[in-house]
Amino acid sequence: MRPGARATDSMGAGVTLLLCALLAMALVTALLAWRAQHAVAMVERQGLVSEQLRGLNQLMIALLNAETGQRGYLLTQRDAYLEPHAEAMGELDLRLDELARMLSTASQQQRLVRVLGLVRDKREELQRSIDLVRAGRHEQALALVLSDQGKREMDSLRQELGSLVADLRAERAGLATALGSETGTTRLMLLLALSLLAIFSTLALWQVLRGGARLREAEGRLRRIANHVPLLITQFDRQQRIIFANEQVRRLYGIDPSEVLGKTVADVRGADAGQHLQPFIDQVMTGEAVRFESSSVIQGRQHHFEQHYVPDLDAEGRPRGFFSVTLDITERKEAAARASASERRLAVIADALPVLIAYLDQDLRLHYANETFHRWLGMEASAMLGLPLAEVLGPALYGQREPCLRAALAGERVQVELSSDMQGRLLHLQNDYIPDQRADGQVVGIFVLSTDVTTLKQAQAQLAEMARTDALTGLPNRRELDQRLALALVRAQREGWKLALLFLDLDRFKAINDEQGHAVGDAVLQAFAQRLQASVRATDSVARLAGDEFVVLVEGLNEAADAIAVAEKVLQAMDEPMLLDGLALQVGTSIGIALHEGRAGLDAAQLLAQADAALYEAKRAGRQRYALYPASADGTGAYSTLKSK
Repeated sequence: MRPGARATDSMGAGVTLLLCALLAMALVTALLAWRAQHAVAMVERQGLVSEQLRGLNQLMIALLNAETGQRGYLLTQRDAYLEPHAEAMGELDLRLDELARMLSTASQQQRLVRVLGLVRDKREELQRSIDLVRAGRHEQALALVLSDQGKREMDSLRQELGSLVADLRAERAGLATALGSETGTTRLMLLLALSLLAIFSTLALWQVLRGGARLREAEGRLRRIANHVPLLITQFDRQQRIIFANEQVRRLYGIDPSEVLGKTVADVRGADAGQHLQPFIDQVMTGEAVRFESSSVIQGRQHHFEQHYVPDLDAEGRPRGFFSVTLDITERKEAAARASASERRLAVIADALPVLIAYLDQDLRLHYANETFHRWLGMEASAMLGLPLAEVLGPALYGQREPCLRAALAGERVQVELSSDMQGRLLHLQNDYIPDQRADGQVVGIFVLSTDVTTLKQAQAQLAEMARTDALTGLPNRRELDQRLALALVRAQREGWKLALLFLDLDRFKAINDEQGHAVGDAVLQAFAQRLQASVRATDSVARLAGDEFVVLVEGLNEAADAIAVAEKVLQAMDEPMLLDGLALQVGTSIGIALHEGRAGLDAAQLLAQADAALYEAKRAGRQRYALYPASADGTGAYSTLKSK
């Protein structure tokens, strides 16, 4: 075959190979561009979902702050608690407005409408309780707060907000998974395309160079093709100087490709970049292909590259230079950095929330835990991740939660309140276990949210205690007495034993109040209550009805004389003067005694009315006395003979 024919065949083969490579690269580039646009859209959506989650968390915090301020005001009746309450209410309006702008889907808007209604009801309940306190209707305010209405409203709000949060987190997790898959697939496609292009380009250039001068036209065609691929292609000789560069030099560096000919990598990209790339150049000059990533500041912007160095071998297989195929991956790196920054922001938010947040896989192994988990359990996250939850929590805490976790793995969303010992502290926790379900319904894990409601539980207990206790003396109040008396009557009728109700008030208490002031009057009532409780048995119930009226419930009596003995003991206890702030006050009492013989027919109201009537008789007879009703064991006669102490 003639040399010219061989050259023509060589050129034709080289051009064919390069055309195939460039066509494949163009297709891959178009596909990569489409996938990059899709990835950017997913990153932007992920950022919006993160903002929506932040808004939902801040809404719940504002609502809890509003309720905390209201309850603090109810407990203390100090106006200072209304200022944080008002600020939280204003914050609540702001967060609702933000959510209205951010929640864009029809489903989210429908849920937001429900949330708005629930928040409106909760705000009305908060304001009603405050208005009742300001109007002096404290018991009605407490009854409103202790009713199930407020809890139901908060539970409904938590359910709605939790459902929104779960959906958004599921969407964000799906986006993160999709981005990871997108990145891996794109990298694989890119590597395959670059490998094919490098091989095809090397073969084609080798074939063209062998063609000599008669292949200049073909070389020109190849150059034009190379200038239109989205890759920076350069060729270096044995002295590591550029002998070819495509048009991407102009697009990337803003200079004509001819200006880089004869220059080294350090001349074009700078001394630092040249020093960094020299080991890879040394490696390719040994005849070994090299793939790596690099970065440089070009025209004031940081660029990131994925580079392939392919050796240019002569007929004997010795390197006479190398080809450099460079892909600018700056946009991909920046998209990944934005995604990483978004994840870091979400992690900071999650760590700052006073809520334990965790994720468990199908085997109940811990895959994520925020800082609250660390604070509560005292274990570093790095030591917990990958461990079974049973090993992290220990048998006692895990045993509390295992049934709920199994239900969540079965696809059920579970909400439960638990009391757990965390590092020596008893915490009341509201736990939410939310299944992580795929589109086909398979549960692949569990989202865990745990909120510390210890303070709320303590406040509720304190309110309940206040509802049945007299604030001044610490004795049971009228409501508590009614409950105890009703139960005592049931026991008396069941067992057939006697009980007595002693009705007392302080003699001339009004004069003490008027002459010495209400502060002294309150001190007298407190001292009287202490003496009264000390003079009866531990099993007897002492209560303050109102003002200076007190009641003693005595159970398990054998006869009326036992009740009289109690009355005489009380009168004797009150005989000593009360020493209060340098004052010696002689405070007496009058006592009305009503007996219940253990027979059916006499209710609590009647027994109390009889004791009150007997007290009136004692005071009418001269005070510091007691009177007994009925006068005899068979119930005949209204009152016994009045007796002094």
